Amino acid sequence: MARRDLRRTVGPFLVSLLLLGVCVAVLAIPGGWLVGTFIIVEYPKVAAAAGLLLAAGLVAHFWRRHPVSGVAMAGGLILVGVALNAPSPAESLSRTMVDLIYVVRYRSALQIQMHDLSTSGESPAVAVIDIDGFGSMANGIAYDPTGEILLPPGKRSAAWTATGGQTELGVDGLEVRHIVGNYYSWFHY
Repeated sequence: MARRDLRRTVGPFLVSLLLLGVCVAVLAIPGGWLVGTFIIVEYPKVAAAAGLLLAAGLVAHFWRRHPVSGVAMAGGLILVGVALNAPSPAESLSRTMVDLIYVVRYRSALQIQMHDLSTSGESPAVAVIDIDGFGSMANGIAYDPTGEILLPPGKRSAAWTATGGQTELGVDGLEVRHIVGNYYSWFHY
């Protein structure tokens, strides 16, 4: 009996985790966020209706199996919504997961770039990779062992400004978030 009750609650949460994983995977694909943004901006009623139908369908499916499963599915979907949007989409759990995926994916390229910059005598070396963007908007990942990337432009050292200013990091409107260690996610508009 206890095993059946556990399946009734764990199954819906696993489906919720799968949905969260799909959302994170789409966000981690360069350009993936543009597709979602385009659909939501261009067809907000269709996007809202599709989301509500998916949520209602999942809750109804699990509710038919057992009311506890339906409630667990509703709770799981609420948690997915929170993971995607709280406290804001840019600072959410899903964005943190995407940034960690970027660190794993681009770590070796950043390390090679750091080695090349250090070998050429650039100091402090700041490695930068563009991941996504269009027009004047761009985002990416950076490796900055000095941590000055987080400082306001007027507080950065002259040496950092000289090296970082030659990259995408030297533009106005730069927003930077710490990911882990010396890795940072950046966005400019």
